[in-house]
Amino acid sequence: MRVIGAMAATMLAIGMALPAIAQTMPERCALPHELAGWSQRHAVAAAGHFGGNPVPLLSVGEAVDLALVPLDRLAPVVPLGKAPGPDDKGGLVTFRAALSGTYRIALGGHGWIDVAKGQTPLASIAHSPGPQCAGIAKTVDFQLAAGTYILQISAVEGDSIPVMIARLP
Repeated sequence: MRVIGAMAATMLAIGMALPAIAQTMPERCALPHELAGWSQRHAVAAAGHFGGNPVPLLSVGEAVDLALVPLDRLAPVVPLGKAPGPDDKGGLVTFRAALSGTYRIALGGHGWIDVAKGQTPLASIAHSPGPQCAGIAKTVDFQLAAGTYILQISAVEGDSIPVMIARLP
């Protein structure tokens, strides 16, 4: 009988603990449709400048782990939007907006995002934190016409950063 009583007490304790356990478990991470490919990243090395080096072309909807260069090897196409720290890194990539619309740049860490058309910086239209459950630290939106653009990343403390460019519906 003592065994049955002990088992009943244990089952009661487990039953009472379940709601508390359920509250501490992370909910399933729901990403917006346009960022659905975030978890399928592949490595890409950013360029430090345009002089003689091919600058990677990222596809809209493609998520990458972007390998960066030290800022002393970065020739920015537009002035850096944030003063760099001593060990900060950055990089340049290009992308094509096939259609006019709103494009979202997602970063998986802290960094500064500039989008340029040639050497003309473009103003962002919105900033927001990303879904933390997915590892997206921030998103920045730009209203773009169809064309080719430069994405300049700077003020990143690590050697690489997850990046994705998405067109909003």
